Amino acid sequence: MDTKQLSLQQQLRMKFPVLENERLRLRKIESEDSELLFQYVTDPLTQRHMSFQPDTLLFPKRLFRYFEETYRNLHDLHFAVIWKETGEVIGICSLQQWSELNGKARLGYLISPSFWNLGIATEAAGLLLRFGAEVLGLNEVEARCGVDNPASERVLQKLGLSFQAYADNSVGHRSDEYCRLKVYLLRL
Repeated sequence: MDTKQLSLQQQLRMKFPVLENERLRLRKIESEDSELLFQYVTDPLTQRHMSFQPDTLLFPKRLFRYFEETYRNLHDLHFAVIWKETGEVIGICSLQQWSELNGKARLGYLISPSFWNLGIATEAAGLLLRFGAEVLGLNEVEARCGVDNPASERVLQKLGLSFQAYADNSVGHRSDEYCRLKVYLLRL
């Protein structure tokens, strides 16, 4: 079948992309990644900056089932971030709430704390933004970070996103309190 006749979602289901630069490879999350990714998602250092409740995942295989489901419906595009030097999975980078019709998505990333402050989140998110603009036809990308997360805010600024507003988040591991967020936007 001619791939020009397939929708973009059908093409992505047939062959999920691999994105690369000198240091990183972004690829589809595989079942053998689930143990490490579960460790990163449940690490107290990363949890304090996340807006969802990791306890709902309960165990690594449940996390992987979540990723499998997102690949089926392609509402979210999650990529494993691989450190090319060792082949180790060091995080996740995502375009969430992707709307092919509206050309919009929300950028998200989570990098293992042992790889913080090396520019990895900026590189991985940059690869994903380029893919979003060139392949997915995105014209707008939103990202959010906690007001208490200046490192993530610097990543967003380096990527060219601009501050738009403050928002409150009552969903997630801090559901009993409001988490103040900064909303950033990039128009492509």
